Amino acid sequence: MLQEGQQTDEPQDLTVLFTEGSVAHTPAVPLPAGEILTEQSARTGGAPEAQALCWISDDVPSARLLAALRADHRRTGLWPLLVVDDDEVYGDRCTVGVVPPEPIEHVDRWNAADVMSRIWNGLCQADNDLGPAYPPETLQPFDEVCPGLAMSGNLLADPDILANQQAHRFVDESTRLALVPVDRGADALTTLGWSGAANHVSRTAGLSAMLRSWEERFGARILRLGPDRLDVSVAAPPQEGAHAAAVAAEHWTFCPDRVLQDADGIGEYATEIRGRRTWSFWWE
Repeated sequence: MLQEGQQTDEPQDLTVLFTEGSVAHTPAVPLPAGEILTEQSARTGGAPEAQALCWISDDVPSARLLAALRADHRRTGLWPLLVVDDDEVYGDRCTVGVVPPEPIEHVDRWNAADVMSRIWNGLCQADNDLGPAYPPETLQPFDEVCPGLAMSGNLLADPDILANQQAHRFVDESTRLALVPVDRGADALTTLGWSGAANHVSRTAGLSAMLRSWEERFGARILRLGPDRLDVSVAAPPQEGAHAAAVAAEHWTFCPDRVLQDADGIGEYATEIRGRRTWSFWWE
């Protein structure tokens, strides 16, 4: 039996993760002990024909291994991601394969501006009996009209280097390493069958589209995915008040719980994220 952190004697076959015609390759660096997870095996033991979702390590990964796999992603086609392997409420490996995964094409159908507008309008829509879902003062300095996407930030660091520097903060005893067959980290939410934001949105493709836009505008890199949590590094955070407020408005549509649980509204939350190198979200 392998001891904790020990590497396997033979290379692990990850080709089951590669789609037909893919030019992806198994990582050049030795991997620790792990296994392939499928939609069914992540929940109930699975079947041989079930779709492979990712490879996951048996034990806590090192930040150095994560950095090496990130650097090798362009060659391998496998995105390294920290995941929470188990949870005392939802059961073992609840982060992966909880709901049927969506194809990447679903993410391609969305753009971030449309996602933001739809969610904003839905959250601000008044119910005839109950009124608006959120008090108008929580939207200040905005109102019920969606303000649209914030402008891009200015890079303060290389996004991948910053992600490597921040990753160690999100590793604990319940953290595992996943290798996900996606071109970019944002797509992992959709392809892994993750249900963490199910109480907010019915499908994750729109959230992946917003994350793609954050990758491009703010140098964001997804670091860790949990049963109801997401952590990202941010290489181009907003530096001044108006810009931070515009970004905070996007965060409100992405994860209202995060904004309103620790702040009175968008305006107060905006002061929290000015210059911040990591963003964390959680859904009730």
